Amino acid sequence: MRIIGEFDKGPVKVTVFKMNERISVKFEYHLMEQTYKFRDGSGIESIQDVTRFCSDSLMKNITDIFRNMEQTKLAGLQEDQEKNPLFDFEII
Repeated sequence: MRIIGEFDKGPVKVTVFKMNERISVKFEYHLMEQTYKFRDGSGIESIQDVTRFCSDSLMKNITDIFRNMEQTKLAGLQEDQEKNPLFDFEII
């Protein structure tokens, strides 16, 4: 797999990979990522195709998914913290 391009689309970093007959587009935001894969013949064959694919409406959907992922992550961490507190002090 090799990187054929990368660019920023607002706060989201976009990296495009090529391997055999497949293009992978990775979107990164903070410590989260989403990857979309395309086979040859799908209409995504080059970095130029990816830049067109990353329309404003698509990027809004991508960032909405990231927000949902972040909320899910925080809720999971909070639930874990409530079940397994880091410091379990004796009540005096």
